[in-house]
Amino acid sequence: MTCLLSENTSGERSEECRFSCEFRKYAAHFSFEVKDEDIISPYRSDNEDIWQGDAVEVFLSPDGDRTRYFELEVSPFGVRFWGEVINRDGKTPRLKKLPPMFEASAERTDEGYNVHIELPYGELGAVLPENMAFNAFRLDKKADGRQLLYALSPTFSDSFHRPQYFVRAKEQI
Repeated sequence: MTCLLSENTSGERSEECRFSCEFRKYAAHFSFEVKDEDIISPYRSDNEDIWQGDAVEVFLSPDGDRTRYFELEVSPFGVRFWGEVINRDGKTPRLKKLPPMFEASAERTDEGYNVHIELPYGELGAVLPENMAFNAFRLDKKADGRQLLYALSPTFSDSFHRPQYFVRAKEQI
C-alpha cells in the first residue's frame, strides 16, 4: 500500500508525505518520503522525546486491541523512539518507554528526507499480521514553533492518540 498522508485535523490530502507499508513474511516494513524545507530535530539519542520536532510515527496494535499499542517513531536523522501505550478510553494515553525493537534508517533528500522502518513480528510476540491495526503519522515542526500534523487515517483532533481511527492491516495486505 502506498498513499499520501492527510492533514490531521481537516482530513485534507497533502503532498507533503508519501507513506507505504508492506506486511511481509517475518516483518512489517514502513516507509515515509517527506517534503520538508526546514528540518527541525535537535535529538540525537534513542528514546528522546523526538515527537517535539520533525518525526514520522507508526502506532501499531499487534492483535487489533486498540486499548494497547506500540508507538514507534523515527527522526529525520534516524533517532528512534519505542514505547508501549495503554489507552483505555481512546483519549488518555499512558506511555511506557522501552528500548527500540526495530531497525530504521533515514536519509536526507533534495526535498526533505526518507525513513525506512523494519519491525520483526517476533518482537511483538506471537501475532499474525492480518490481526494488526495501525495508523501512520508525520509531525512537521516549523521555525515559528507550530507543529503541523499529518495522518494516514486522520483523527480530526490535535492528538494522534485516537486508536478508533486505526486501520486494519488485513485490509492493506
